[in-house]
Amino acid sequence: MTSVAPIPTAPDADSLLKPSDYIDPANLTTAAPAETAATHLASADERFSVGTWRAEPYTEYIEAYPGDEYTRIIEGRVTLTQDDGTTWTFGLGDAFTIAAGWRGEHRVDEPLLKQFAYYIP
Repeated sequence: MTSVAPIPTAPDADSLLKPSDYIDPANLTTAAPAETAATHLASADERFSVGTWRAEPYTEYIEAYPGDEYTRIIEGRVTLTQDDGTTWTFGLGDAFTIAAGWRGEHRVDEPLLKQFAYYIP
């Protein structure tokens, strides 16, 4: 592995993506979507990772988000609605964070491609 590696964006990112299973089927409130991902960097203990993820539209309800995540949207749109009714919609170029323990609905509104940094405490 080299010490510096560029992270491609669409359409070049698709050549790196492999089937993935980040979505917990128990959380789904719609049919399971096709999802693919690539890990670009991971810590030795695999608690921290940087990657790219693609998913088709779907909705899930998350009781407690398992980690801390930074996300930048490359394509598509996602809507997050937390239990108190606060709603955020993010699209192309937007960046946001989700803290471990967040609770609410996670809805991919349009085919989504994102880059992420994720830490499991």
